[in-house]
Amino acid sequence: MKARNIVNPPRPAAATRERRIYGVHPVLEWLRAAPTEVQTVYYHPHTDRLAPVVRAAAAAGVAVQAADAQRLTSLVGHARHQGVAAICAPFPYTDLSAALRSNPQLLVIADRIQDPHNLGALIRTAEAVAAGAVVIPTDGAAPVTAAVEMAAAGATALVPICRVVNMARSLHLLRKQGYWNVGLVPRGGADLYQFDVPERVAVVVGGEAGMRPLVRAQCDFLVSIPMLGKIESLNASVATAIALYELRRRSAAP
Repeated sequence: MKARNIVNPPRPAAATRERRIYGVHPVLEWLRAAPTEVQTVYYHPHTDRLAPVVRAAAAAGVAVQAADAQRLTSLVGHARHQGVAAICAPFPYTDLSAALRSNPQLLVIADRIQDPHNLGALIRTAEAVAAGAVVIPTDGAAPVTAAVEMAAAGATALVPICRVVNMARSLHLLRKQGYWNVGLVPRGGADLYQFDVPERVAVVVGGEAGMRPLVRAQCDFLVSIPMLGKIESLNASVATAIALYELRRRSAAP
């Protein structure tokens, strides 16, 4: 099993405000990866699948409180909580320069993805292929919310998430750091399955409205997934998953 690292270290208590997360996997992964980020866990005592969550909280010394379904719904604002919720510190974004210190071979750059489920699914895949970080813009994109964390199934606790003010400038920085920026476009790019994969890759994917021109201009290569049917393009998270696994499969990196 892969070792778990605290990729988003704890911050001072002066952080602005708490956040609330829900779902078995998000709460459990934060308790395992960075329990100091979790303040209190609320759980429905008659849900058997929550036993690992309660054990992890107890082992980490995190406060645990039994709560009925109504209380849980009140905490998170809806009934899709799977019987568990947690009060946590604000989401600990990682500085991009800090994420690069480990010299990762693969990065994911998500330009203005606004659908939280799309972003969460993308983060989940990025963690599954051992990407070194997921980079998102500060403006015009979904931040990491409870809905994103639920869609990511806990991956937000395991892969660094970086927010940058200027995406084009960040891609320029990555190039100077030795990365090849590979833009994933719906059409007109090189065939993904014929593409000669560089050693260090930053995969750039556009949001629901596509990749911005200034971001596209910073890509060293453009690649496309061959489409054999009549649909012209794929959902951003689906296309990213296909590209990441294909690039990882043929990458020189372990």
